[in-house]
Amino acid sequence: MTKSGQPLNDFRLTARLVHKDTIRYTPAGQTVLECQLEYSGNVVEAGIQRKVELKLLAIAIGQEVKTLDQMQIGGTGNFQGFIAHQSIRRQALVFHITHISI
Repeated sequence: MTKSGQPLNDFRLTARLVHKDTIRYTPAGQTVLECQLEYSGNVVEAGIQRKVELKLLAIAIGQEVKTLDQMQIGGTGNFQGFIAHQSIRRQALVFHITHISI
């Protein structure tokens, strides 16, 4: 919970960009860029080191599209955002990128 009592949905990941689609536009004219991120590393869980590998569908809307579009495939970045369902009909989880540092 945040200080205001709101539930927290804050996701951060250092990952490689492995795929990006073509920029498209929402009906309201916002730029949208979908991509796939890949993470491989070690984490500690319950005191035990564990190797984690994953691929994650992600989407950037608005200002972060420019930064994401400039990234080369295979490039690494620090991504911050939140997790949400892809749509009302598709319950797959998608990482919505709100900030990228390269």
